[in-house]
Amino acid sequence: MADTIKCPNCAANLMFEPSSGKLECAYCGGSFDPAKFEAVVDELTAEPVKKEAVPGETAAEPAGEPETSEEDDNPLKEDAEDSMQFTCKSCGGTIVSSANTSASFCPFCGSPALIGDRLTGEFKPRFLIPFKYSKESAEGAFLKWCKGGRWTPVKFVSQENIEKITGLYVPFWLFDVDYQLDVNSECRKDSVSHSGNKTTTTMRYYDVTNSGKYMWRKIPFDGETRIDDALMEAIEPYNYSQLIPYDYKYIPGFFADKYDQNVEALKERAIKRIKGYQGVKFKELTKKYDSVKIKQDNSRITHMEAHYALLPVWFLSYKYLGKYYYFAMNGQTGEVAGIRPISRVKGLVLFMTLLSILACLVRLALGIYLSGVAG
Repeated sequence: MADTIKCPNCAANLMFEPSSGKLECAYCGGSFDPAKFEAVVDELTAEPVKKEAVPGETAAEPAGEPETSEEDDNPLKEDAEDSMQFTCKSCGGTIVSSANTSASFCPFCGSPALIGDRLTGEFKPRFLIPFKYSKESAEGAFLKWCKGGRWTPVKFVSQENIEKITGLYVPFWLFDVDYQLDVNSECRKDSVSHSGNKTTTTMRYYDVTNSGKYMWRKIPFDGETRIDDALMEAIEPYNYSQLIPYDYKYIPGFFADKYDQNVEALKERAIKRIKGYQGVKFKELTKKYDSVKIKQDNSRITHMEAHYALLPVWFLSYKYLGKYYYFAMNGQTGEVAGIRPISRVKGLVLFMTLLSILACLVRLALGIYLSGVAG
């Protein structure tokens, strides 16, 4: 059963607003701190305020949010056989969402429906970072990133496409890794001396052992196969000082996916990245030598664990000439990344314009040359 978070003042649906960091009601203007929401509800419930009905007055219905939809060819949309069906508590309508979607919108009344059973048990995150940037900020960042769409297809920067920018809590695994460095290598140090016209290079060899314990914390890997890993890495890092225990009250108004890659599936990527980090560290330790030859490497990972978290991303996908292009914005820091499509029509216009300019220059140069010959 899909659920919502209701305003304790008027019972309309609350939405989390990144710009204020609060649950806000579009109907009565109520604003609530998610961390203190239960206390407010308890207080209002304990001392309910009764209001006498005014003859002839009818209660207004809570304002619903605009209906949202997805394109049929959106790569984030699952096949029909992978869909699940839920009932909206607000209007009784049926919600059909992908098997991985944890929060969605009712297609009938716009209610920010919460599918609570998706984020329980093994799929309940341990941590979450709330959105700090609003949709308006994401739209502005998208237009700036496109640079006005000078070379992009017209529809890529159309208002219809911009409105499809979606706030998505992406499932991430945050790895904590302890690493024991233990490398024995033959290192060479060169020294150069000059005597008259003679230059002498002296090479000294050293048997060097580098060892030490290193710890990396909260290395992020997205657990969603439908989103490009490189795109998610490009909008890192997140400020983990703002990581909070998972609280469902930050979800309304956004989508949230559960992971489809567990820790075991991501271990190989994590180990590869750690080895890359340690390779950089080893180079720093041995940079004073002119040559380093590793003889024995007994380095190893001594401890590894991962924590499940939801991290905020503004996301847009666009299909152009059979290929998908993506834009992503870190919902906490504002960092953006993506690949822009290049319009073939605009490219052809540019080519023809440059060709015309080149032809004019050639004619001008030829005219000057012929005038000189005739003179």
